[in-house]
Amino acid sequence: MQEAHWFMRFHFCLKSVPLLSFALLSAAFALGPFSPALAASPLASADLGSVKPQIDCTALMRTSLDGVATTAVTIVSASVTDTMVGQFCKVTGTIAPTINFEVHLPLSKWTQRYLQSGCGGLCGSTSVSFDQASSCAPALNGEFVVAATDMGTATKRGEPIGSFATDPQKRIDFAYRSNHETALVAKALIRTFYGQGPRYSYFTGCSDGGREAMIEAQRFPDDFDGVSAGAPAMNFQVQNSFYHAWVIAANRRPDGTPILLADKLELLHSAVIAHCDKLDGITDGLLSDPRACKVETKWIACAKGTRDSKKCLTPAESQVVRRIYDGPRDAMGKSYLVGGPLPGSELQWDFIPASANARAMSAMLGEAMRRYVIFPQSPAHDALVNNFKFDDKTFAAVSELHSLNDAMDPDLSSFSQHGGKLILWHGWSDTSISPMTSIAYYKAVQQQMGAEQTDLFLRLFMLPGTGHCGGGDGFAQIDTLTPLMAWAEKGHAPRQLVAGKIPDRDKAPRGGLPGGDMSGKRVPLSAAAQKESATRPVYPFPIIPRPIRAGDTTGTSGFAAGHSTAKEPNVVDWHGSSLFAPGFQRNYSVRDGALFILQNR
Repeated sequence: MQEAHWFMRFHFCLKSVPLLSFALLSAAFALGPFSPALAASPLASADLGSVKPQIDCTALMRTSLDGVATTAVTIVSASVTDTMVGQFCKVTGTIAPTINFEVHLPLSKWTQRYLQSGCGGLCGSTSVSFDQASSCAPALNGEFVVAATDMGTATKRGEPIGSFATDPQKRIDFAYRSNHETALVAKALIRTFYGQGPRYSYFTGCSDGGREAMIEAQRFPDDFDGVSAGAPAMNFQVQNSFYHAWVIAANRRPDGTPILLADKLELLHSAVIAHCDKLDGITDGLLSDPRACKVETKWIACAKGTRDSKKCLTPAESQVVRRIYDGPRDAMGKSYLVGGPLPGSELQWDFIPASANARAMSAMLGEAMRRYVIFPQSPAHDALVNNFKFDDKTFAAVSELHSLNDAMDPDLSSFSQHGGKLILWHGWSDTSISPMTSIAYYKAVQQQMGAEQTDLFLRLFMLPGTGHCGGGDGFAQIDTLTPLMAWAEKGHAPRQLVAGKIPDRDKAPRGGLPGGDMSGKRVPLSAAAQKESATRPVYPFPIIPRPIRAGDTTGTSGFAAGHSTAKEPNVVDWHGSSLFAPGFQRNYSVRDGALFILQNR
């Protein structure tokens, strides 16, 4: 279970946001270098007064929640807890059949805001820790009511990871029901405790928590006023089947042993940086837009007749590298995924084992997903890599639950009409969920709703050198909650983020995540920002930062908005391109012990 916990929960610290005019960015492209003097000062959220409770915490035990959720709600406990900045009323309960939730309500300084935290991986445990808020004053001061759910997927000790999916109702709860029902219950408790509901409601999450954020915006557009979705597993079905199977299968000999080992990744990464670092005009060991880098394995290929291959790639290793960059493909070379790992991410390739006998994370995660969660039949027979077929028949089988688990509907008109704001962010060096998925979704929304309309409620930010939900050797410390509040509450759209680099993460190990103490008296508060060795502006995609003066990259004032040299393809030809289409999601019920699709969502 320790292995399972590694990918079920991601905790990392992030930082604050001065903002820069997005409208002026377009003009900057026509007028030349963009002056940092045009940058706006940091924007604040609404000045809301604090509201005190109207009843005692223990009185919530007697609260009737009949009809609040679609199934029965049971309050298990309601007690006062101490934190670093004050006391909270902690309420725990269950939404039938097995969705567990926690709600933490401040006793003295609630400023009329509600924050719900997403749950990573396959979840299974309730935690109100949250990210992307390490310099957000309300989050640090304990001014939010904060809630979270385990998504109804808790398993008993010794039960296999993902085995909850043998129960069709738990599949529904995990896919889309748990967070919506928790939001309804939490808001009812808020109204009872304070005598009023929240003025503003927010959702934040990364990885599967990011998928959950997107589910909320797409399926339940009235639940939240602001949504922060990091590295969302929105293409859940294909990413967790074809991708995780491919990166293992692409590196296997016929006898099952790995061809490429982790000791070659530093060599590969160094070659990529040596050839592509200067494409963005910044010599810093990072790629502001990895799509501009075209990797050639010949850069470090072993010369013919080489006996010692420790400092070069053998032909077999070179082939593995090419296949990994390409991503899962059919026999004709057509891709099953919109994108795979990108150049510059090599130090994050945790699917490459350290030794011949080591087990890679993708093997563990992929087997659990394929065996229990991905296919209609649970458990399925195609869990092991050597049983998984990269063909159209398998793709069709994987796509059967697209309408249940995926969060790729580009029609966000209801969310926009509600006044909702969405910050979508992704690390360029993410190797668990392809950054290209977030880009493809962003473009699909633009195509569906128009670029100008999209810009009114959605911004995408891509973080250089950042791995999955943080970490990596780049700029991973950000604060998305502060700009999200300013946007939702005052209409100030985020025009840039300021991302920080953490000194002790400059040489981060593969898969490393910046950490913060989220235990004890810090729950349910955000961890404070860590000391940074450097900062970098991050502009809305596809804009990248470029230095105003050569060699001056010491701080945000040394950069201007600029063009990437990456060429944008008009059409990405992959098997799942039709998956980014509106109206595919369906509501499900259970009949005769099996999933049953209802006619309308």
